[in-house]
Amino acid sequence: MSQGIFGIIDFRNAIADRDVLGNAMAAYLKMSGSGEFSVSTGLGHLIGMRRSAADSPSRQTRIEHDPDAGLAAVIHGEVNNYRELLSQHPPSGRPCCGDLDLVLRMYRRSGASFARSINGLFTIGILDEREKTFRLMNDRFGLAHQLYWTVADGRLIFATHLKTLLACPGVRRELDHEGLNLFLKYAYITSPWSILKGINKLPPGHMLTFRDGKAEVAPYWQFDAVTRPGMTMEEAIPAYRDLLRGAIARRMGSDGSTGVMLSGGLDSSANAALAASCSSTPVKTFAIGFEDPRFDERPFARIVAKHFGTDHHEYTITGREIDDLPSLVWHLEEPYFEFGLFLTYMGLKSASGHVQAVIGGEGADQMYGTGGFAGGRPAAVHYLFRKSGMIGPARTVSSLLRGPLFYDRDNLGFQLRLFWNRAADLNDWYFYGYDGHELSQLYRNGNLARVPRIFGEPAGSPESFAQVYLETQIEQDMRHYVNENVMVKSGRMADMLGLVLRESFLDADVADFLVSLPMPVKRGGGLVDHLRGRFKSKLLHRKAMEGILPPEIMSKPKQGGFVPVMIFLNDPALRKRIYEKLLRSEVMGEYFRTDYLRTLFEKYESFQQGAVGWPNFLNSKANRILFLLTFDIWHHCYLANDPLGVTPPSLNEYLG
Repeated sequence: MSQGIFGIIDFRNAIADRDVLGNAMAAYLKMSGSGEFSVSTGLGHLIGMRRSAADSPSRQTRIEHDPDAGLAAVIHGEVNNYRELLSQHPPSGRPCCGDLDLVLRMYRRSGASFARSINGLFTIGILDEREKTFRLMNDRFGLAHQLYWTVADGRLIFATHLKTLLACPGVRRELDHEGLNLFLKYAYITSPWSILKGINKLPPGHMLTFRDGKAEVAPYWQFDAVTRPGMTMEEAIPAYRDLLRGAIARRMGSDGSTGVMLSGGLDSSANAALAASCSSTPVKTFAIGFEDPRFDERPFARIVAKHFGTDHHEYTITGREIDDLPSLVWHLEEPYFEFGLFLTYMGLKSASGHVQAVIGGEGADQMYGTGGFAGGRPAAVHYLFRKSGMIGPARTVSSLLRGPLFYDRDNLGFQLRLFWNRAADLNDWYFYGYDGHELSQLYRNGNLARVPRIFGEPAGSPESFAQVYLETQIEQDMRHYVNENVMVKSGRMADMLGLVLRESFLDADVADFLVSLPMPVKRGGGLVDHLRGRFKSKLLHRKAMEGILPPEIMSKPKQGGFVPVMIFLNDPALRKRIYEKLLRSEVMGEYFRTDYLRTLFEKYESFQQGAVGWPNFLNSKANRILFLLTFDIWHHCYLANDPLGVTPPSLNEYLG
């Protein structure tokens, strides 16, 4: 049920066979899309869009044109502050027709800088024939869809779906090993890389400007790290409540067709509470749980649902959902297997038959700063390494933590390596995938094992721990984990299921406010407290929700947020079939060492014999197997075959 945009731009040479090219690139959206489809063509352009009206009368479903100014615009996503912008830019002549009409009016008045004022999740394309320029811009958090683009012979080709881009004649399909290695290490591929050579992704908060046969990409927006040192907790609480309530109200719609994902945690419970206050009818809520009570938050979700009188729905993940993996990979379009994938997928799937749009709580943790995970301790130790000039020696120590003691045993040595690596280098923050040492052993050709460094080197000695914490929050938590991972996962799954995704904590006003607050308002405890693990997280959020949420929610510790991945490999017979499939796979044999794969599988079988000490140990080992399976499936769908000619099989069918 996909929606999206696409196009070909060539101001220097007329585009021949525009109808043929248009039909080729439109094939996927016409095949699986929802909403109205429109195309605009001219000598030097071909642009297309598929968009549904959903529950918003301001959502235009056709390409907007301004022939007098030589302008045309396409959009994927939503403008959440349409009414506010309309009041700031009242029409001087005819009434405004909707969000795309408003976009062109703002562009005429302010130029490309207008994008900074939009509050929403969007990708917008503007054709300016007078200037012979085409611009593409992503919202600050990266919409549901990453925007793929390439320039071939001075011609820009772009699309929100890789399948659409690949349908254009002349676009190459060649594996990019740096992109693959980013996936194998981090579970996703960060922009500007993609899984294919020569195909780029437009980063969140960036604008692509195409003129004279060349594309230039630059940020049009960046997080403002200037804090409000004078704001007290007492001042912040009412301001925050009003901002979050406003964000929910903008996303609720007016006909009861918007639901809320409800895990039972503090963030989603706040969404449910504020949504209930904005609605005259019971809000539909959706919860996902597990048979294992260690990971199951549904009892808390039920408390919230009862307290606010929601129309509540639940689903239990058993592990059998892994049978849908090929379909998910086909829709994700690049190799991706983050541990929350099936949690998000099943949550949205349970909502898809009941509502048109869902409000999620993505990004809340990161807006308050996780500090490199592990309770912020890695950030605290990282600060000490930098302050003392010991980053270099710390990384030398990392290179010495090798061997079975640090990689293959569920012990303190394994946890020490993970913690030390996180503290010494932000590029090693994620441990569920293969690190550089493992990749060098996995590849037949070690020269292919290079992983791009997505975080730059720290500059000089930091002034304070608070400064390092803010840098970590912005660079690691938000720009990468939220923008390049979480939003891609949630957005692609929503698109797959025909839902509109709306995120309250990623509202521009809420985000700007939270980033600007001094650390003591958001998080309690200084350097020593973080080193000792005695900090208090989400101070403002907790204070603001006092008297609103039930006491059971206010006092519960953080529990869920991800799926225990090892449940997908609980079945010994399924594991055996996966091993056999990967060992006979041509692409596995082409790039990876068969003896390494055999050892990997044998070790995982040995882990099944003993008790699980730290669940994340087994989780990380299961991920490594599922990463390889995901890549094998992706290769089958996108390189070995034409993705538009592939009907995704079940995993059972794929394994043969």
